[in-house]
Amino acid sequence: MSRAGSTLQRSNTSTVPKGQYLNAIDWLRGLIRATLRPRPRTRMWEWIDKHVVIPEESGGPCTGRMRTSRVPIFRGLYDIVQQRHVHFFTFCASARIGKTLFAICIVLYWIAERFGWVIWLDPTRSSAAKFVRSELDEFLLQCEPVRNLAIAPPPHPASRKFWTTLVKSFRGKFLRLIGSGAEADLHGFNGELAIGNERDRCRNAIDRDAASWHKIIARTKLFSATRLCLDNSTPGEGGELSPTWQDFLARSQRYCYLPCPHCSEEKLRKSGKQEWTEPGWDECEPGRSPLSYDPNLAGWQRLTFFVEKKLVPFDENFVAFPKETPRDRWREEITGQFKFSQFAIYEDRPRVDDPTQTEKVKCGYDIEALERGTTYECAHCKKDIEWTDLLWTEDRFRWVKHNPFGPIDKESAYAWSALNPFEFWGLIAKEFVEAKGNISALIKFWNFTLGLPFIRAGATIKEDDLDRVIARTPVKYVQGQIPKEAELLTITIDKQDEQFWYVIRAWGILWDHPDWPTWSALVDWGEAVSWTQLLQLCGLLAAQNDNLREFKFILPDGSVRKYVVTAGLADSGDGEHTKQVYEFCLAHREVFSPYKGGDRSRTRGNTIHLAPIMDDQLDLVWAWSDFFAANLYYDCIKNGATLTGPVYWWLPTNTDKHYREQLTDEYYGEENGRKTFISRRGLNHLGDCEKMQRVLAPTIEETLDRIREERRAELASKETA
Repeated sequence: MSRAGSTLQRSNTSTVPKGQYLNAIDWLRGLIRATLRPRPRTRMWEWIDKHVVIPEESGGPCTGRMRTSRVPIFRGLYDIVQQRHVHFFTFCASARIGKTLFAICIVLYWIAERFGWVIWLDPTRSSAAKFVRSELDEFLLQCEPVRNLAIAPPPHPASRKFWTTLVKSFRGKFLRLIGSGAEADLHGFNGELAIGNERDRCRNAIDRDAASWHKIIARTKLFSATRLCLDNSTPGEGGELSPTWQDFLARSQRYCYLPCPHCSEEKLRKSGKQEWTEPGWDECEPGRSPLSYDPNLAGWQRLTFFVEKKLVPFDENFVAFPKETPRDRWREEITGQFKFSQFAIYEDRPRVDDPTQTEKVKCGYDIEALERGTTYECAHCKKDIEWTDLLWTEDRFRWVKHNPFGPIDKESAYAWSALNPFEFWGLIAKEFVEAKGNISALIKFWNFTLGLPFIRAGATIKEDDLDRVIARTPVKYVQGQIPKEAELLTITIDKQDEQFWYVIRAWGILWDHPDWPTWSALVDWGEAVSWTQLLQLCGLLAAQNDNLREFKFILPDGSVRKYVVTAGLADSGDGEHTKQVYEFCLAHREVFSPYKGGDRSRTRGNTIHLAPIMDDQLDLVWAWSDFFAANLYYDCIKNGATLTGPVYWWLPTNTDKHYREQLTDEYYGEENGRKTFISRRGLNHLGDCEKMQRVLAPTIEETLDRIREERRAELASKETA
């Protein structure tokens, strides 16, 4: 026998029954199976429980070793994300429910267990830097498998080279953090995992340029078979047009369903306990816990604050209807609700129709009792589910799809504050009660607590609202003055027959504020009689026998900074003067662009759309009128804040009668069956001019971002000098 045959025989006799291998190929295959076994696949949440530490710097209630059992429903989300065919995941959720922690844990797992680069997109460069310093760095350093892969992490002497604020180096991969709108940082690299944190606050798409998040997704194309693009956000501005909400609806729409303890107890009483064997996690459908297979459970439902009726594509046992089933034949699901009406306080008041009689009228709530006693009314048995039962129900979670038509590689899920075991239901009910009648607080409740986009109902702007804007303007000034050192001036013009209305605003940066936010101050407004006069008002043309008009600001050292208008919009309107507007803008196109307001069909689903006119020599700025009206009336005037912080929109102390009347002329109501902004007297020209200033705001913000970047570079060079 040859040496090779002898070796084969010895191998066979020592490892497998004699005669199993017929030739050398079979022997080699057996050897490979015996020695090169695939590495067992660790469930993502099991790896997280073993290796992730929540640092004290995060400020959360449960620091130390991560325990996904504290909020069990997230185990289902980790399992869904970990499926090989899932490449996109949208998580629409309320604030402080753990969506950022969810993303951080996935990043840690990816660095330790996968091989591709990781990209993290934050709303701004400054927010990304703050997030790194306050949270992410400690997560990375306290996760042992990740730290072991790090190249020169702190306190290594070379850490400043390999471990910068926005780029972390690991063996074979990088973690790169990027601020939305920092366009120079969005090119020239690839990634396998992309995270879009608080996507609704990131820069959205504008005409001729993609959204920051879409640019990040483009960086993952080389890993199309293994990539994961995960974005999360609390729905923000734009209401139902929230990008996160739109993607949630377009994808699988998973909601968390929980059993009712009372319905389950009643089922046991009537039918007797059914014996069953709890499956292992590996045997469970992704998105379900082993305990959810208990046949003794009943009363499955998703939690909602109000009773909600919705058509769902499955029966009471979650068996999906055939895809060809028309939507009008889906099952109507009716949810339960938060129950706190028992804590209402009533008083006797005379009846309107008969003052001799009295009636009970609700005048408020016993807030202390409401905090302690709010429960959830079951959708099925109508019994009260206590907050203390939440963890029992969440151990039996199941994430169920509401959209059977979503692409298989795109998943989405929704969660809100009631599913957070660390947030008392009584406090949620209290927040709602105290928000009633306050539109700003109600938007906050809807977005931050319910995790839903807020769709505004009818409302009115009053002169008192303008007085509040003047009161919160930090520097008191009058018409013609610039309250702080500005960077540029803009004008917007509304032409009415032979009359013109105009608004001039100054724009600058609050350098003494840690976030360097943008401010905008009204410096001039009124009527004009000609295009020539408008050019003179802008400082672009000297008046007859007069000098060029310039706005001035006196700097602390006594020097004077002078300004003229550098950008503007002119409403082209409809009718005979449209051509005049186009010709004027063409003659002064370095400053002016024509504007036209319309609905979403005119802007192709965006807020702004540029349409070439005049043989492509000029762009007509189409704007979604109601969107910018809402931005002006609610964010700038009524509330003075968006979900991301204050709006620094200022008025002088001597705003006159014309300005006040025209800014309060519109209200949000219904006209011809459509919700829109309606003018009471048709005298809203200055309001339209201020609306156009909001249309200019995104372009101005890009200019101010460049100035901020220059200041950062200047400060950095001074530090290194």
